[in-house]
Amino acid sequence: MQFYTYDYIVQRSQFNDIALYVLSFLALIALLFATFKYFRNRLVTRYRDLIVIFVLAVAFLGGTQWNSFNQTKADSEQTSRMAGFLHTLGEEMQTPPEEIHTNSTHLKQGMLVEVQGKYYEILFNSDFTSFKYEETHLMTRDVKVVDKDS
Repeated sequence: MQFYTYDYIVQRSQFNDIALYVLSFLALIALLFATFKYFRNRLVTRYRDLIVIFVLAVAFLGGTQWNSFNQTKADSEQTSRMAGFLHTLGEEMQTPPEEIHTNSTHLKQGMLVEVQGKYYEILFNSDFTSFKYEETHLMTRDVKVVDKDS
């Protein structure tokens, strides 16, 4: 079973899709080059065909980036909610959030947290604005803590 640290959860919100940006940039440069060549010599139809191919490539990569952007936005929102929860739980248990480990990277019913060697099950209300916790015991002690450096 994996438990995540506060630092790992906060670090997850960082955005790193550099390869997709590089591909999009190269496809856009190729599109501009083919368009320039086509307008210089309109009788050569291969440039027109290249323009169609590059327009489709740019549209595909743009759609992929839009999807990635939306996913990153949702992950960032979940991370923000989880960080807020860990701060609140830390205040409640008089423990810094950095010393709390959780088995989920986003808020969910029945998630487990480890605080000072004790495990607690967290139960939320229907809109995740309040919670209660009670001590629980794990069937197995095979716990791996995932930190931001892992």
